[in-house]
Amino acid sequence: MDFYFIIFTSLFSLLLSYLRYKYQYWEVRGVPQLKMNYLFGNFFRLGSIHGAELMHEVYQQFRGRGKFVGTYIFTKPILVILDLDLIKSILVKDFNKFTDRTSDSGADEALASNLFTLHGEKWRPLRAKLTPTFTSAKMKFMFPTLISVAHQLEQALSAHISQVPDGIIEIHDMMARYTTDVIGYCVFGVECNSLKDPNVEFRQIGRRIFFRHFISVRLRLLMITYPVLFKWFKYFQIKRLPTDIVEFMKRLVRETVRMREEQQLQRNDFMNLLIELKNTKDANGMPGMSIEAMAGQVFLFFAAGFETSSSNMSYGLYELAKNPHVQEKLRAEIVSVLAKHNGELTYEAMMEMNYLDQVISETLRKYPALAALTRVSVEEYRLPDTNIILEKGIRVHIPVKELHYDPDIYENPEEFRPERFSPEEVQKRHPQAFLGFGDGPRNCIGLRFARMQVRVGLITLLKSYRFSLSEKTPTQIEFAKFSLVRVPEAGILLKVEKL
Repeated sequence: MDFYFIIFTSLFSLLLSYLRYKYQYWEVRGVPQLKMNYLFGNFFRLGSIHGAELMHEVYQQFRGRGKFVGTYIFTKPILVILDLDLIKSILVKDFNKFTDRTSDSGADEALASNLFTLHGEKWRPLRAKLTPTFTSAKMKFMFPTLISVAHQLEQALSAHISQVPDGIIEIHDMMARYTTDVIGYCVFGVECNSLKDPNVEFRQIGRRIFFRHFISVRLRLLMITYPVLFKWFKYFQIKRLPTDIVEFMKRLVRETVRMREEQQLQRNDFMNLLIELKNTKDANGMPGMSIEAMAGQVFLFFAAGFETSSSNMSYGLYELAKNPHVQEKLRAEIVSVLAKHNGELTYEAMMEMNYLDQVISETLRKYPALAALTRVSVEEYRLPDTNIILEKGIRVHIPVKELHYDPDIYENPEEFRPERFSPEEVQKRHPQAFLGFGDGPRNCIGLRFARMQVRVGLITLLKSYRFSLSEKTPTQIEFAKFSLVRVPEAGILLKVEKL
């Protein structure tokens, strides 16, 4: 018995010594760091709060005390950037030294070889090829499709209200059904019909992508932090995405490609561009893009396109319900501009609604989809005006949510005030003070499309309906702890009245 006790205490002492060594990484380099629990690090805390919210403690403790601070996820050191000029250097000025988002590109796993995860050497040419999908001309071309889906949204909401005596609607799911149908039309060229039937396969897949259970999200973070574990996890069939979601995306792409090529269909959408890339040979005579790679891009645009926009619309309606004076001001703008265009919502009419754009930006300030941006140093980097060298492979976190709530940047940050984003006010702030869509060459490629579908949705709803709080509306939105992006835990209930 004494022998086993000695073995146990010896192993425990070795483990503790190892962790103490690991958690001194920043201290020995002269970088201030958050005090760590030597035994558990952040592992157990990641089960009780959203992982990105770990930035809150760091930012609040070190704000105003320096340009950066070190901390850890599990035993991996990460550098949290607190200074806006340094953020500009990393995202824009010295972007070539921070081209990657993760240490592992995931290129060997289904659907993971996409624009979000790929490393710089593969990301650059793909970004250049996909950028033409999101020009202003393409947005204008897709606009009538959005109007068609928006009409279906209005019909679905009207039908739903007629079935609910008190007029209280769970708004987040309705918005997700709208953006799912928009993405279906504009990316795949297919009718998802989730506004007509909330249980269609497209909508079920969308729910499962973002609402993961505890184990899958914690394992995902563990696998991202320690890429070598991928090799071991694969033996136990542990993957980033469930097999049926992967197969759904692959099947959808294969069938869409087959139908369009057999019938020689040409559509001005995202899938058409991918098919052109597939049929273009590279210098070695190989296809420019495989079906698997196409599925990866389609998955990314489906996942990012429907959830972030639907959440932005939901949070926007929630804030408009809490601030009826803002809602009335926005509605007055919508009605006024539509009257100038004979009551028709055109692309030009939408672009005239400046206050609407301010409302969307203020919503993104209060509710950014990602609470933090991540970059990885692809080579050694001397932090400006210091002697500190950032080693190759170190992860850098930019605490977006904390910046958006910093009272030195935004006065009374808890207040919903769209006027913050008037041209005059924007000019007064540092250009990196708002990171709702990221910044630099690796910002959100679909930001024009995202803003357009949110604009069309909000215009359609606000011209016909008034949104207000009810006794069932939460006083503060709680976010799903185990979702990869900031989505509401239990939906958002609002009272909806036909005007």
